[in-house]
Amino acid sequence: MENLEKVQNHFNFKFVENWNDGLDFFIYEENTADGYSVYVATDDPQNIVISEDVYYYDSDLSIAFIEAVEDHTPELTTMEIYVEDVEEYWLEEAIDELALTIDNNLDTETYE
Repeated sequence: MENLEKVQNHFNFKFVENWNDGLDFFIYEENTADGYSVYVATDDPQNIVISEDVYYYDSDLSIAFIEAVEDHTPELTTMEIYVEDVEEYWLEEAIDELALTIDNNLDTETYE
């Protein structure tokens, strides 16, 4: 991911490989009782809200990831995010979109 370092530095987050309950955000796959895959993006895996945290399509995880990162206050702490597979296409798309946001904001500041 070409833009990962720039986006991580700007928004002050990092990915962690090992799950622990003290993390700030979690993105992972679960299976339903009848064998279908669903995707969870939540800040509290102990209290999942089906209508807000569970996605049928993994492509929707990019939106959840972007919202979580943008809602974080980077000056306070480094956000720690568990992503089951950091090589997923949706994550690369989200990183590229966040990089574009950074670039657009820098362009806007330059012209003000």
